Amino acid sequence: MTTVRYTGGAGSERVLLVPVVRGRFGPAASYVRLPDFVGKEWTATTAAPVSPDSMWTVETITLSVSASLNDATRDAWRAVRALISDAGLRRVIDQELQ
Repeated sequence: MTTVRYTGGAGSERVLLVPVVRGRFGPAASYVRLPDFVGKEWTATTAAPVSPDSMWTVETITLSVSASLNDATRDAWRAVRALISDAGLRRVIDQELQ
């Protein structure tokens, strides 16, 4: 999972979680949009593994899953869902993938 930080409308900081999709050919890639992105700057962390006890806010998960732009990225969210133990967050991922 990679964390992307950027400035949204009204100057608020936005945090987007992006599951890293391993490419069949070439480097890993995920495709997302940055909702409400304003400005030119954003930062991303290096990818870190997802563990069963990973915890995020419902708002962050909702924004992050809905930002997915292709089936491969949505499939990566399904893989994340299978790894985490929090039933509430799994339910949010399911809802956003519909």
